[in-house]
Amino acid sequence: MSEKLPKKGLSKEEILQKLKEYSVDDADPYSGKLFTIAFEPGIEELRDVAFEAMKMFAFKNMLDFTEFPSAIRMEKDVIDIAKSLMHGDEEVAGTFTFGGTESVFLAVKAARDRFLLSKGVITIPEIVMPVTGHPCYDKAAEYMGLRVKRVRVDEKSLTADVDAINEAITENTAMIVGSTPNWPFGTVDPIEDLAEIAVDKNIWLHVDACVGGFVLPFMKKLGAKIPDFDFRIEGVSSISLDPHKYAYAPIGASVVLFRKKFYKMFSQYANIRWPGYPIVNPAVLSSRSEALLAAAWAVLHFLGEEGYMELAGKLMSARSKIMKGLEEIGYKIMGDPTVIVAFTSEAVNLFRLCDEMAKRGWLFLPQKGITNMNIPPSVHLTITPIHDKVADLMISDLRSCTEAVKRIPPSEAEGLLDIFGTIFGMLAPGEMDLATLGKIFSELEKTVSVYGERILKTLGIEKGFPKEMALIYELLATLPPEIAELLANYVVIEVFSRGV
Repeated sequence: MSEKLPKKGLSKEEILQKLKEYSVDDADPYSGKLFTIAFEPGIEELRDVAFEAMKMFAFKNMLDFTEFPSAIRMEKDVIDIAKSLMHGDEEVAGTFTFGGTESVFLAVKAARDRFLLSKGVITIPEIVMPVTGHPCYDKAAEYMGLRVKRVRVDEKSLTADVDAINEAITENTAMIVGSTPNWPFGTVDPIEDLAEIAVDKNIWLHVDACVGGFVLPFMKKLGAKIPDFDFRIEGVSSISLDPHKYAYAPIGASVVLFRKKFYKMFSQYANIRWPGYPIVNPAVLSSRSEALLAAAWAVLHFLGEEGYMELAGKLMSARSKIMKGLEEIGYKIMGDPTVIVAFTSEAVNLFRLCDEMAKRGWLFLPQKGITNMNIPPSVHLTITPIHDKVADLMISDLRSCTEAVKRIPPSEAEGLLDIFGTIFGMLAPGEMDLATLGKIFSELEKTVSVYGERILKTLGIEKGFPKEMALIYELLATLPPEIAELLANYVVIEVFSRGV
C-alpha cells in the first residue's frame, strides 16, 4: 500500500510514535554489540554535544557561504585539525564532505583532470589499486569515465603487492591508491613504497585513510607499530579521512586533503555561465546543511587530544582481548590488524556463524573472499572503544555459537541456491565487455521475471530482509561478480519498493 501525504498534519507525538514504530527492528548503535559500521566511543555526553550543535545549524545551507560564513570558519578548523594529524604544511588544502565516498570522488576528479590536462588528449584514465581497495573508487570511475584495475595483494600480509601495482601501470594511469587501513582486513598498505612509484612515474597517489586517519596517529603515540602514510612522504598527492569513523562524529562527515592548493582547484566545480548567481562548489553536493559540519567540529573540540588518546587505548585493549579469544577458539587472524580484525576458518560456515551471533544480538560483517586470489571467506570486526567492556562476553558467545554452527546440517534452501547459482552462472562468460554485459542484462531481465519471486522467497526477502542472512551471502558468493551485482541491485530495489 502506497503512502500518501496526509490531508491534515500529524502532531509531534504522532510523528515521533510513528518513527519509533519504523525503527523497532533497528540495531542499537550504542549497545557495543555492533562490529560493523557503528563507531561508538561509549560517551553519552559526546552525543548530547553533537546533537545540540546539529540543532543550531540544521537549517543553514553551506551552498551560500557568503550568507552563512560560519561554514567557512568551522570548515577551516576541521581541515586544520586533519592537516595537523596528517603532517600537512601551509600549502595543503582540504574540503569537508558528507562521507568517504564523496571525498574519494573529489580526489579522483582532481587526479583525472590533472592527468587529462597534462596529456592534452582525451583518453580513458585508469586507477590502479589493490583488490582490497574500497568499491567507492569503482563507483567514482563509473560516474566520471575512468577504468579501475584491481591487482592482487600479498597473500600473507594482505597488503598491496607493490610489484603488482607497478606492473599494472600504463601510460593511461592517472591514480594509484593505498589504504591505511583497508576495510576488509584492517591492514595498512606500504605507502612509502607506493609513493616511490608515484614520484618515479609522476602519478597521483591517493591515501585512503578514511578508516584510520583519526585514530592511527594516536595509536602510534601509544606504541603501536604504524608505518608513516601521510604528507611526510614525498609522492602523496591527497588523503581522505573520516571524522564520522574514529573521530566519532555523527554519520556524514569526511575530509579530503590535497598536497597543493592548486590540486584542490581540479576537485572543485564553478559555473559563471548561466544567468543566475555565481556557483562555486567545493564538494560534490550543492545544498548541504551545516548540521553535520557543526557536529564534527563540536566532537573534535569536545574530545581533544587527551580524549582521543584515551579512546585509542581502549580500542587497542579491546583488539587484544578479541584477537586472543579468536585464536583460542581456533580461528585464523588475517594479516596484521589495526582497528579492524578479520578472521577465517575452514571448519566453520562463517555465514551461518554470523547468523548465530546475530541471534544473541552481536552483528558481524561476513566477507565472501576471492577464490582465484587465494583470499578465503572471512568475518570482519570493526573494533571501537566501547568493545573493551564487552569483548569477553562476545568471545564467550562466539565460542558457543561456533560449536552450534558445526552441528547444523545443510538445508534444502542451500540446494536451491546451488541451482540458482548454476542458472545465473551460465549467463556469464569468463571475460566481460560492454556488449556481453548488455546481453547479460537483457537475459537477466527475462530470468528474474520468471524466477524473481521464487528467489526472493527462497532467500526469505519477499517480506523484507530476514534475521538470518547466510543464504543471501552464500548465493552472492557463488555467482560471477557481474551477475551478483545485478541480482543484488534487483533485490534492493524490490525491498525498498515494498517498504519492508
